[in-house]
Amino acid sequence: MEEEAREVVVIDKDLKKKIKDTVNKILKRSSLYQITEVKAREEASSELDLDLSKDPYKLIVREAVERFVEKAVMTIESEVGKHHAQIVQDVEGGSEKSTKKKKKKNKTKKEDSAA
Repeated sequence: MEEEAREVVVIDKDLKKKIKDTVNKILKRSSLYQITEVKAREEASSELDLDLSKDPYKLIVREAVERFVEKAVMTIESEVGKHHAQIVQDVEGGSEKSTKKKKKKNKTKKEDSAA
């Protein structure tokens, strides 16, 4: 039986850091609704002039994307937690303060038009 020879690629720390930094830069400037791991990998491949679709490069990109997404989710959850009370008020129809402000503004407009 013939065994297929596999090329072993050794990546130094500098190249690994450069790949991760490039992927992070791409993710930061991209819409998280539209970017995918494949798109990020293809864009990074183009920027670095390096085929990142093969192992072990592919794994480095995947780790960078997963880490970025995990941080983004934690940030979103934190922000939602901070604004939870306001969100609940908005869903329930607003707070008394916003209703009073609207009434006050309408009263001022009526006074201005009467003048």
